[in-house]
Amino acid sequence: MAGEGPNPFSHLLSELKIGDDSYKYYNLLDLKDPRYEHLPYSIRVLLESAVRNCDNFQVKEKDVHNILAWEEKQKDAAGVEVPFKPARVILQDFTGVPAVVDFAAMRDAVKDLGGNPNKINPICPADLVIDHSVQVEFSRTSRGEDDPGGGGSCGRCQDYGQPWCVGRRPGAQSYSRVHSISQGTRSRPNSPLLHSRPSSPSVYSPTPVSVSQHQSLQHPVYVMQPSTPVSGPIMVGMQQPWHYHPAAPTPTTPLPSLLTQVAVGDPPGAVPNYQQQTVSYTPVLHGYQTPVYPAPQYSQMVQPQHPASYYLGPAYMHHGSAPSSRPSTPDWHQPSHSDTHHNTDIEDISLRPCGVHRLHSRPPSMPSGSQSVLEAASKSDVPSTPSLKLSVASLPSPLDVPGIPIQDEVCPFHERISEWSDALQKNQDLEFERNFERFVFLKWGAQALENMLIVPPGSGIVHQVNLEYLARVVFSKDSVLFPDSLVGTDSHTTMINGLGVVGWGVGGIEAEAVMLGQAVSMVLPPVVGYRITGTLSPLATSTDVVLTITKHLRQVGVVGKFVEFYGPGVQQLSLADRATISNMCPEYGATVGFFPVDDTTIKYLRQSNRDERQIKEIEEYLKAVKMFRNFMDASQDPSFSETVSLDLGDVVPSLSGPKRPHDRVSVASMKEDFIQCLNNKVGFKGYGLPSDQLVKTVPFVYEGEEYTLRHGSVVIAAITSCTNTSNPSVMLGAGLLAKNAVEAGLCVAPYIKTSLSPGSGVVTHYLQHSGVTPFLTKLGFNIVGYGCMTCIGNSGPIPEPIVEAIEKNDLVCCGVLSGNRNFEGRIHPNTRANYLASPLLVIAYALAGRVDIDFETEPLGTGTGGEAIYLRDIWPSRSLVQQVEQQHVVPAMFKDVYARITTGNQRWNKLQAPEGMLYPWDQKSTYIKKPPFFEGMTKELPRTKSIENAYVLLNLGDSVTTDHISPAGSIARNSSAARYLASKGLTPRDFNSYGSRRGNDAVMARGTFANIRLVNKFIGKAGPRTIHIPSGEQLDVFDAAERYREEGHTVVILAGKEYGSGSSRDWAAKGPFLLGVRAVLAESYERIHRSNLVGMGIIPLQYLPGQTADTLGITGKETITIKLPETFKTGMTIPVTVGERTIEAIMRFDTDVELTYFQHGGILNYMIRKMI
Repeated sequence: MAGEGPNPFSHLLSELKIGDDSYKYYNLLDLKDPRYEHLPYSIRVLLESAVRNCDNFQVKEKDVHNILAWEEKQKDAAGVEVPFKPARVILQDFTGVPAVVDFAAMRDAVKDLGGNPNKINPICPADLVIDHSVQVEFSRTSRGEDDPGGGGSCGRCQDYGQPWCVGRRPGAQSYSRVHSISQGTRSRPNSPLLHSRPSSPSVYSPTPVSVSQHQSLQHPVYVMQPSTPVSGPIMVGMQQPWHYHPAAPTPTTPLPSLLTQVAVGDPPGAVPNYQQQTVSYTPVLHGYQTPVYPAPQYSQMVQPQHPASYYLGPAYMHHGSAPSSRPSTPDWHQPSHSDTHHNTDIEDISLRPCGVHRLHSRPPSMPSGSQSVLEAASKSDVPSTPSLKLSVASLPSPLDVPGIPIQDEVCPFHERISEWSDALQKNQDLEFERNFERFVFLKWGAQALENMLIVPPGSGIVHQVNLEYLARVVFSKDSVLFPDSLVGTDSHTTMINGLGVVGWGVGGIEAEAVMLGQAVSMVLPPVVGYRITGTLSPLATSTDVVLTITKHLRQVGVVGKFVEFYGPGVQQLSLADRATISNMCPEYGATVGFFPVDDTTIKYLRQSNRDERQIKEIEEYLKAVKMFRNFMDASQDPSFSETVSLDLGDVVPSLSGPKRPHDRVSVASMKEDFIQCLNNKVGFKGYGLPSDQLVKTVPFVYEGEEYTLRHGSVVIAAITSCTNTSNPSVMLGAGLLAKNAVEAGLCVAPYIKTSLSPGSGVVTHYLQHSGVTPFLTKLGFNIVGYGCMTCIGNSGPIPEPIVEAIEKNDLVCCGVLSGNRNFEGRIHPNTRANYLASPLLVIAYALAGRVDIDFETEPLGTGTGGEAIYLRDIWPSRSLVQQVEQQHVVPAMFKDVYARITTGNQRWNKLQAPEGMLYPWDQKSTYIKKPPFFEGMTKELPRTKSIENAYVLLNLGDSVTTDHISPAGSIARNSSAARYLASKGLTPRDFNSYGSRRGNDAVMARGTFANIRLVNKFIGKAGPRTIHIPSGEQLDVFDAAERYREEGHTVVILAGKEYGSGSSRDWAAKGPFLLGVRAVLAESYERIHRSNLVGMGIIPLQYLPGQTADTLGITGKETITIKLPETFKTGMTIPVTVGERTIEAIMRFDTDVELTYFQHGGILNYMIRKMI
């Protein structure tokens, strides 16, 4: 391995034979140290890294022995520093753009100082996933006419209304098929898919019979088992009556691979001598077709009198399946003239002018009875375009998924693209328009920087892509096997812990150092063992588990610690469940939330289409070094610093909010809790409303209809974030809940901004393949993009009438999302209360329209028959969810999506990026700007200066998050950043978000402390304002900082507990640095943010235990002097002069490496000097 000297542990290299291949690995068992088998599995990964990378320079022999002695060393009050060299780095574009900007600027600096700029390259492999740029600008609440997502008329379907077009639809007022409709019309009736009422029964039958040839069936009809039996005439297609007349049975021969069966007819017993009949046939493939995957055997269901709300175009299996997202409307009532029908052969696909696939040539070897049916349906007098030959195994995936350009086919809805793709396409178009400069710059980085993979926009959320595709679990480099591990520039990097990969979030500048070959310096952490037992109740979901664990561990206190899960209950958790729990690790405060690799991990690797040879390497290697677990075997339980436990049977359906992710509240207590929050004084669980304002109602008009808002009204409902969209059980559960709701006649109020942003294209695949997509669409949960959207504040605008009603009446309206963060002001400026919930509960509260509802006693709404519908009536059973997941989440989906992930899409591939080793900075760019961090830098180490007579820029309280310090969301029109952008000629439409402009220091400095929910004790109310102390004038934070700079004053920040909590955000340190902040004095820090402050040369000071600004009588109006010693030591106490008196404070440099970074003026300055 690379290093400064020979590895003293090279004798541990052993050979491992796996099949016909031979590998080497560092056999930790040959240390012959009994302490190894008592180490937590997460610590074993740290140990292996130290052994393999030991060079007695960055990683010393004593570091290895310190890790081996973890059980004793982790108790050291002073902390034992150890280095960690992860196998790779992962970034997303919000943090990745500034990282690449820094690399480009560092190249310039090295060149200016006489060095070789080409040395500035990632040494450690880095993956950058562009996922934070897309926003929910277009959804069903921002649309044109009746299109979900704002689809305007396209009118390009040449075959509209023609007999061969499978997409013909009935008129607006009639669901009956009549001959006049086949002549075509240019009217734009409301889509029956979106506006029809479920009313028609269908019957499943196990009896295979055939339909007479005069029926000329073009498509299979499949319906899901609905929640409530009903009676009535049969309805198929777009709810068109089908007067079915069964004929005598004839023999049938199923076609290979694609044939399925269905029985339709009146309910058994309704007609005395009724004989049910079925038919086998080939499904028509649409322009946005569902891929055909090898499917397990499905048994038919025998259930009477169930409504078939939709026509189901592509074939879906009977057991818990649902409609395709692109239903077509075959003419079931037409006379059977052979020249008015067509059908398809899977081997010969022709694209119709309207984009619908047309298949030719009847299947071979068909018996005469079945042949005549297909033959009659296969003929057409319409000329075809040249055919596209495809095999069953290579059928294309839906064209709306990542990696495949969105096409402009408009049939079968004509003038409409698809239920979701119009919103999706418009959001992605806008994403590329707004982020053109950023994307061109990143494409330059992909070409100019070695050892870096950039995953194009539209591919999915970084953590889900990491879980499903990028993660190796075990690396093989130069035939040496070692555990996969990583650091990432996003705090939710910990999601990968669920796959048995150690990794956590670091600041962008620290990640850059790792990319340049430096080790992460860390204090050997305590490891909390979290024992899981029992079985989850039928109503609880993995989201409820993670919210329960989050609150529990927050109470235990695990900041700066590892958490490792063990116990027999872990066996009950799927890999997706584990990943969900690990994802929320930052919310419960731990550094990692680790699940060691076991058989469930191996099963997931196979499910996600990992290479079988690689899986074998993983299993054999981890077993050889005793890093493979059996959670049912208590003898494998390691030693822990402390243990806590959870019985899964105690978990109940829950939410978290309204302002913090660890403020869990059970669904049963939600109504009472929200009302209490309205009454409570202003705080994390309070809004301080007077009693006479609690029942305020405000009428408003939206799209010509009058509605009412009040406290607790839901205005945003988003199924979003890698936390939950990575979990098929809750996503499919949400789809099944949507299905049941639609069938019961429920709907979501049209003014509620609903959206669905999957974490990867795999989600789209299984939602389509299981058939639940149209039910989600009908409720307004259209797919609006692939990336971090609402969860990070990219929720886009809500309707203006709602904004006006909220702002003028000071309403506490709500957002409900399946995300992981709900800090005040993060989701949307106008949603003062935000609740984290499972995707199922997101839909439930959207249906209810308010959060102050008792689901047990209050109905969600009224069904089609006027009956009250309760949540319990439509909640899908756990067994059904598991069954649908097993049937529809298959390896071929992962293969199909990720085969295209690095090839990008048409938009990305058309981008023209500059070439060359040095980036040609565009002075006119408002996205990418050369940062000033290295201006005036010298080769020599600068002299450290004390801080004299500094003023307090801000006096802050507890739990100030990185969102408060450096927002990622939209740029307010009255902000300093907006004024700067306007001065550059930009209109508000082009402002984009702070997160997207992290490559421009001028915007980011002005956006620092610009969160409208920031509470500064100098002001007393929320807002990005402060007091310029010498004059007493109230100013924007940026303007005050500029005034201090002009006057020659340094500034500092005062804060309470958990300063810098939330997302790892390098600009939360860079921004204050550019404002002139040189120190922060706080009661405690979030781990990553404290590290980032050090990395920018800002001193993190901490009050002594038991002391606060209040106990010391500090008002913040005093001047601050910080005398720095000649010699620095980690954790040392230094004097701080506040006004006329002096206090003691702890200087939070926790490692020797951090001291070195500070003395150089920051980590990047250190790296530049090292490279010269």
